[in-house]
Amino acid sequence: MPQEPVVLRPRTEADVTTAAVQLRTVHEQDGYPSLWPDDPQKWLSPPGTAAAWVAVETADRDRVLGHLCVVTGVDDPAATALARSTGRTETELAGVSRLFVTPAARGRGLRLGERLLGEARAWARDHHRLLMLDVVEDGGSAVALYERLGWQQADRRVADWATPDGRYLPMRIYLAPPDHD
Repeated sequence: MPQEPVVLRPRTEADVTTAAVQLRTVHEQDGYPSLWPDDPQKWLSPPGTAAAWVAVETADRDRVLGHLCVVTGVDDPAATALARSTGRTETELAGVSRLFVTPAARGRGLRLGERLLGEARAWARDHHRLLMLDVVEDGGSAVALYERLGWQQADRRVADWATPDGRYLPMRIYLAPPDHD
């Protein structure tokens, strides 16, 4: 049986440096994140980070091709209202954050975004959490991925941060699809 070219695993501290280098490539090509952080390594571990994963090449376990983290303690009144509308409390809410796949890993049939989201969903299931995420309205391929995977758009709003040119972008808020046993 051929070896999988990419493996997903929990992120280590050593991965953060490599992921930050790859994030720069994503930023330069895709504009994500919209605002380049002063400290990209710190940005990859936002407050409340409860779990994080990387996708790495099998041949080079140090080459990060994708990243995702889950944060708890989401402090967002609209998200809290969404959680309550599903019968959950704000303490049961967790956010998908810092999801990216490098340009070099896309289009190779690796499904890294889907697989990283699967890791987050498994974590949420094990920890009895409802996952949510937000994405800029113009995030075409990201929006297509979430909708293909059954994430439900729950809200639209304007970002509370501005782009370098001063625009406040429209955002979509998604809730993970329910798990079926």
